[in-house]
Amino acid sequence: MTGENSNAVIQQKVEELRAKFEARVQAIRKKGAEQLGDISDDAPDPSDFEAMLNLTFDVKWKLTSIKFDVPQFSMERETIKFDVPEVKMKTRELKFDVPATRMKRTCIAKKPEFHGLKVKWTCIYADVPEPYMKRVSIKTDIPEFSSKRMEIKFDKPVVKMDRVEIKLHLPQFYLKKLDAQIEGHKEKIEDVAADMTSEISSAQTELKSSLQSEIGQEIELMFDALRESILKERANVETSYNDAIGKTKSAIRILKENNAVDEVSRLEGELAKLVTDYRQLLIDLDAALEEMNAQQHEALSSLKISG
Repeated sequence: MTGENSNAVIQQKVEELRAKFEARVQAIRKKGAEQLGDISDDAPDPSDFEAMLNLTFDVKWKLTSIKFDVPQFSMERETIKFDVPEVKMKTRELKFDVPATRMKRTCIAKKPEFHGLKVKWTCIYADVPEPYMKRVSIKTDIPEFSSKRMEIKFDKPVVKMDRVEIKLHLPQFYLKKLDAQIEGHKEKIEDVAADMTSEISSAQTELKSSLQSEIGQEIELMFDALRESILKERANVETSYNDAIGKTKSAIRILKENNAVDEVSRLEGELAKLVTDYRQLLIDLDAALEEMNAQQHEALSSLKISG
């Protein structure tokens, strides 16, 4: 929901609540007239409650106003640009040297032997382990990274509070001089006037509460829709990065098992960069959410109704 739509809905809510209040005041006056009809046998036609009230009371209309600050929303386009990793697994043959040992027949000592008139030294041979670098070749899937430039565009609400005043004409009931035949019902008639005044006052209090509640709910609906759009984009980011990180970790594990040290080191560097970029991007998106939450708090906190 855009800010313009929300502004229109809020205005509509105000008008609907005003009309509902005015209809309630009319209903209270009609009910009072019916009570007067039950008191007096000489009452006018009960359907003409205006005549009934004007016959009994001097009805004066008092101008009353309810003042409150209504948030007006405008939208600023916010754009967050970032690179999303794309990973393609490609089978590669890796050749590298690993330490190994082999047994080599070696002269480990010499013994003397008598040959005629001479003594000669003869070797004693045995197998001795000899370290060497063994060439190893493996085939495995290695992640190849590329990136895709993406943008998240959303409307950031800007809140401006506008003072709104609802002017209401509320009836005040002043008892007229009564005919002698209904003078004895003066107390009951005064009670009817008091009840109408009290009910109208309660209706006015409820109007204030309804204004605050209805406008507050509309503000929440607008911000919920904006938050949902950002969270949806955040979920897409999570999917892309988690896929890339998962595939990289899997490749590193296989390479470690095969002692492919150099390739492990290279992929661990790629993994560290992925994690750093991922963390920073989430920080940026979450900051946008926090800013939006602050705007909502400002709008709700400023919604104070008096009068």
